[in-house]
Amino acid sequence: MGFYSRSLTIPANTAEANAQETVIDLSHGVITEVIFRPRPGHASLLHVRVFHRRHQIFPENADDDLHGDTFPVHWREWYEMFEKPFTLTIMSWNEDDTYPHTFDIAFAVLPKFAALPYALAKTFTEWLATLSPKRISIPTWLGGKGKV
Repeated sequence: MGFYSRSLTIPANTAEANAQETVIDLSHGVITEVIFRPRPGHASLLHVRVFHRRHQIFPENADDDLHGDTFPVHWREWYEMFEKPFTLTIMSWNEDDTYPHTFDIAFAVLPKFAALPYALAKTFTEWLATLSPKRISIPTWLGGKGKV
């Protein structure tokens, strides 16, 4: 089980054709969460793709990339890594002609025996929540009974 993170700074004028390549060593298991957080001020000029064995895995669309400004992109994932090498390659480039830009990227990896029950419990909880209507407590000063 592990949580792997990196902060990477990409120099100004780094073209996609000359993207900076960074290798992250992970452990045997299942990637269950991914977090990409661009730092403020990027104006979506910094771009990132994640590869496993030269195959793009994040984002899945081959012509797409992770980019943004300030707000993190966080999602649950199920990507199995059971054969060596347990590495991911991050390709990143910066279209800004003036400033370097930094981003953070993180991966949560669980062993399969732990990831499967975790994923099933999460899915069941979310499914159960759709069956139950949301209860809203009405404050007592509005004539409600407080907590429901």
